[in-house]
Order: sequence, then C-alpha cells, then structure tokens
Amino acid sequence: MLVIRVLLLLAVTTPAVAAPYFVQCYDFGCKTTRELHYNESHWNQIRAIFAQGVVDSYSEKQAIRRAIATMERISGELSGTHLDKAGNYPGSDIFGQMDCIDESTNTLQYLLALEELELLKWHRVDLKYRRIVWFLTHWTAAISEIGSNAKFAVDSWYRDNGELPYIQPLEDRKRKRDFPATYNPELASG
Repeated sequence: MLVIRVLLLLAVTTPAVAAPYFVQCYDFGCKTTRELHYNESHWNQIRAIFAQGVVDSYSEKQAIRRAIATMERISGELSGTHLDKAGNYPGSDIFGQMDCIDESTNTLQYLLALEELELLKWHRVDLKYRRIVWFLTHWTAAISEIGSNAKFAVDSWYRDNGELPYIQPLEDRKRKRDFPATYNPELASG
C-alpha cells in the first residue's frame, strides 16, 4: 500500500513547477501531504543561487545543495515542518518530522523544479534510489552528470530542515561509505 501511495504521489507531483507548486510530504512515509505554492520572490531566491558562479559540474552540485536547503526552508516555513530533525528518531515527536521516504520525495520534486526552470546545465534529475542493508531500507533522490553519466545521491535526510544536503557518488552510497568532503566541503573542517 505504501508503494502505491508513493507512486501516486509522484504521479501527481512530477510537473513540480507547472503551477508552480509542490505536494510536500511528511509524517513518515508520506502519510501527510500538503500543497505548497512558492511566490515569485521564492523563485527569485532560487534562481539567484545559480546565477552566482556556476561554471562546471562541481559548482553546480554546490548550487544544487544550496537550492535544496533554501527550498526546504521555504517549504518548512509554508507548511510548519521547519523543525524537522536529521534522521527519523531525534524528532519523532515533532510535528512534520520526515523520514527518508518523505525527504527523498520532496528533494526529487525540488530537483525536478530546478530542471524545469532550466537551471541545471551539467546535471539531469535521476530516479530515486533505494539501498537495502539487511532489513533496513533507505531512499534518496539522485542526479546524473550529463557529460560522464556519473550518478550522485542528493540526501537531505541526514540533515535538519534547511541545512545543506549531502552529495555523494551513488556507488559510494550503495556501499554505505562516508560522505566525501570533496562534494561536502564543510566536512573537511570537522
């Protein structure tokens, strides 16, 4: 039943910018959804991120991280989910807490919006990916480099609402490797 619900949610939300709106999902496994409309000021904030020195696939990955964080903050303010904590359990008693299904679904919509706004020049939006380790499942949104077709996870589940999501090569993610400081420079100082 959950798989059908997520597929239906994706089917109705794929044209994320057409209205422009999102169907934000939260409450663990997209149990609750809410339609969110960004205003022109919101979209201008997002466009401005990509107008600041995006000259290659690396700088575009950093812009994607900043844009996803900004979109999470905007969505959190509009829906009241701004207190979402990293992971599942630290915020399980907080309204609007999100698990990896919620986070990956929302991030996929944000990425599709960036693509539809033609802000992505070096990447295209990929499918969501699932990693299964024993009986634990984890979902993430993903992008692919246009030149090399290398795939990267874009994962906001590990971060509180509005913080930069982590990016890592999808193969590293599948093997449960640490997030590389190469794509997440703030990790180099820690």
